[in-house]
Amino acid sequence: MFTKTCAIAVVITGISLALSSTAPVASEMCSMNPAFDQKDSDAKNQKTSVWANGAVGNQPSALMFVEKINVNTDGTRRSYNVADFWGETVALNNLCNAMSDACSNLDSEGMRQRRILTQRAKAQGWPADLFQATRISPGIIPLKNGKPCPEVDGFLVSATALHKKPIQDACDITNYVDALVTPAIVIPKGTNGFSQRNVRVGDLVVTLRPGKTSPVFAVVGDTGPVNSLGEGSIALNGRLLDKAAPPVNYTEVRGRKEFVGKGWSVPETIVLIFPGTRDENTPYMTPERINAASKKLFEDWGGITRAQACAEEYAK
Repeated sequence: MFTKTCAIAVVITGISLALSSTAPVASEMCSMNPAFDQKDSDAKNQKTSVWANGAVGNQPSALMFVEKINVNTDGTRRSYNVADFWGETVALNNLCNAMSDACSNLDSEGMRQRRILTQRAKAQGWPADLFQATRISPGIIPLKNGKPCPEVDGFLVSATALHKKPIQDACDITNYVDALVTPAIVIPKGTNGFSQRNVRVGDLVVTLRPGKTSPVFAVVGDTGPVNSLGEGSIALNGRLLDKAAPPVNYTEVRGRKEFVGKGWSVPETIVLIFPGTRDENTPYMTPERINAASKKLFEDWGGITRAQACAEEYAK
């Protein structure tokens, strides 16, 4: 939450600061135009404009959008913990985020009751009626015999749409993209402008912040809500923010309490996605393979110079 051939994304934060006044005309260097609007609950007017360009010669086609990058923790061994339901001590996520309703319509007492119910369900071995009442999503927490997979180091196993092929055991957490290790982004699930333009999980990603000359490469590692855009793994956001160590818990991820001003969301970001570049047979799941495959793709597209020109055009 928070589905090969290979797509690549480029991210630049702080758009205006990254541009050079002496650069060639940005519109000529960028050559991208609005393609579609993606539903986006976090964006102004509830939608984000996505731009596109066609392939020319060795230059790949691309999609581009601007968005804040929130945090996705799925696939890591520290994501969800029933005892630490809210992620206040060791868990990197709030367990409500692994539920089909995300506890969205519950008041404070309702959320307290959901926590108590979930903890009771686990204590009783996840009986079917109690497990169903928790609304834990099998799309996020994989099941074995109708129950959440056996815990790993005290944490629930959480899955990602990108995984090793084929999966022999859905409960083996090493099948999935580890949010603490692999820089990754999330795309909206279902039929939308991205899927219609051949963007899929497994597509390669490149991220870049102003003042930097070395991009951070990543992969499309998961799918998320149909009305949300802009999530990155802990590894991706940490590198974009120059974080030296992983967060201690969900409170830090969100920048709350003693971590105010130290959260892991990345401010407004430019994302370029290059459809049709994923590896169907051996997915890109490690930083080493992702880096090696992404570098030439980014350079063929136009690299940092073109990314900056497109940032300037998009911001107009």
